[in-house]
Amino acid sequence: MGPINLPTELLRAFITVVEVASFTRAAEILGRTQPAISLQVKRLEESVGCTLIERKGKEISLTERGEALAIHARQILRLNDLAMAQFERPNPLAKLRVGLPVDYAVNALQSCLTDVVKQYSDIQIEIRCDLSKHLLSAMRSNDIDIAVALFDGDDQQFLFRNWKEQPTWVGATDFEICDQTDIPLVVHPYGCVYRDRMATALKLAGKSWRIAYSSPGIGGLQRAVQDGLGLSCLTAPTVQSGMRKFTEQDGLPVLPPLHIGLFARQTQLGAGGYAAIDAMVTTLEAHASGTQSG
Repeated sequence: MGPINLPTELLRAFITVVEVASFTRAAEILGRTQPAISLQVKRLEESVGCTLIERKGKEISLTERGEALAIHARQILRLNDLAMAQFERPNPLAKLRVGLPVDYAVNALQSCLTDVVKQYSDIQIEIRCDLSKHLLSAMRSNDIDIAVALFDGDDQQFLFRNWKEQPTWVGATDFEICDQTDIPLVVHPYGCVYRDRMATALKLAGKSWRIAYSSPGIGGLQRAVQDGLGLSCLTAPTVQSGMRKFTEQDGLPVLPPLHIGLFARQTQLGAGGYAAIDAMVTTLEAHASGTQSG
């Protein structure tokens, strides 16, 4: 028996349903009827021999096999769309909305997008920096097309690629922890994944703490740490000179790893969108390998 081919129209129906969490909405986007989309997903399930999407009333969710196929389906559709983009005429009204986290490698990600902006000057590229929580909400409400965000590790709706990174406690090089007082923390505003990690870890370890400094921007947070205002939680891309790492030997609990995701609405990406994704993947891969080798 020869290899089984996965038709791109079936994969596109599958991914569109996953992204919009609705067979009816997917049908509207793809210009088909709802029964036609349901049939395409059923045909795909028959081809692979397992259930990919589970329905509970109006809610849908991916099965474990569905999550695995979604990763490959996105890559297959990416190659297909890039091939077809060579034959498309430029669209002067094309717009690409990108979301970047204020709490992870924002400077590096902004820099890598600069070349994309220059290369695709015919596309209006809008970059929004915000907390990961807000970016994921914007993805679900269709306010952005691509986002890099920290997440819990179980959000598969728009997930294109994901990485793990180990956060660490950092403070000024001359900072000392005093056992007799609350640990001063330097944080982003409420809702930041890093802030939640620190608070939860300290609470479970029976440590008392207080907020010494809060800022929505990574620059202000880094400066506050360097100035000795308190401890914070950072990853390798945002640790700077004038800081040192703190560990269990300093009486601090180990922080759980972070999940970094690259999320995209593939139903509305063009060549410029995939160029932005490629640039960000390269940047994130470089940071990940640098962290592992360090």
